[in-house]
Amino acid sequence: MKAMVVSDFMIAKKYLIQQLITASIVGVFIAIMLETPYVVAPAVGVMIPFSLSIVILSLDERADWQQFRLALPLTRADIIRGRYASLALISLAGVVGGLLVTFLLVALAHAVPSVPQLASLLVDYSWQAIAFACVASLVIILLMLSLIMPLFSRFGMTKGVRYLPLVVVFAVVIGFQVGGNSVPAEFLSNVSDLLETPAGTAAVAAGTLAVVAALYAASAALSVKLYAKREL
Repeated sequence: MKAMVVSDFMIAKKYLIQQLITASIVGVFIAIMLETPYVVAPAVGVMIPFSLSIVILSLDERADWQQFRLALPLTRADIIRGRYASLALISLAGVVGGLLVTFLLVALAHAVPSVPQLASLLVDYSWQAIAFACVASLVIILLMLSLIMPLFSRFGMTKGVRYLPLVVVFAVVIGFQVGGNSVPAEFLSNVSDLLETPAGTAAVAAGTLAVVAALYAASAALSVKLYAKREL
């Protein structure tokens, strides 16, 4: 498992700076256009780990590293668990990168408030909301990985991409149906009230992360079973 994490990080570090620059430009551009700093963390925090995960999976298949790995003292379960661990760590790194870019953008806005595009970022902002935006970016990327990894574990990157749009559409439809029919309005109101205080925000963030972590672990367990049946 540790070998998988190390090998994935060796690949990721070659593209990290490039992806950080690209995601930062996109995040800052969106923030200026929408006049809010809250979108920077999700933009950077989602783009970096998602793009790096696609790079890792693509190179894995293109270089035929997946067959060579089976000659190493690694079980198929170790391979999947190690990959999930490495992608989770890369996701955390993306969140840190998003927070750093947000901090630099807000600091620049404070330094040159005479620029209207930057001054608008300082209107009605709070670090509490920015922290929650970082948590939201981690939730989004872990949900995305939980959705695509079983597919790629079973079919590989090339074949899995063919089925990805269908899976995404079904996931969105089911999510809207479940969310719209089973979440009481009173519950949403209570969550909204909690988000108004730092303690409430921390509680909502912790609860959401716990649920997503459970889904991520369940996705890993499913991927282990699917990868065991895959012919390489």
